[in-house]
Amino acid sequence: MKANEYAAADTEQVQIEILERSENILVIRWVEPGRCHYGEQRWRRRHARASGVCVVSRRAIRRGDAVFRPAERPAPSNAAAMIAVEAFGY
Repeated sequence: MKANEYAAADTEQVQIEILERSENILVIRWVEPGRCHYGEQRWRRRHARASGVCVVSRRAIRRGDAVFRPAERPAPSNAAAMIAVEAFGY
């Protein structure tokens, strides 16, 4: 798997809770057993730099689609994960 991809298999055990959401920002709780845990992680609306899989809907994301991605620096271990904007009806 390339560094900028987050495969569907990687999302099977991820637990995500949306704490806050707006048109451009998500605040989520991300729990990935044995790998990472973020109690309040900010995600920003962007365009997908590569194809991948939405961690909420498990649907395919194509390069250029509107997505939410982690906005923290330094890049967190789930930096390549994406949530499709359309999963929220925006």
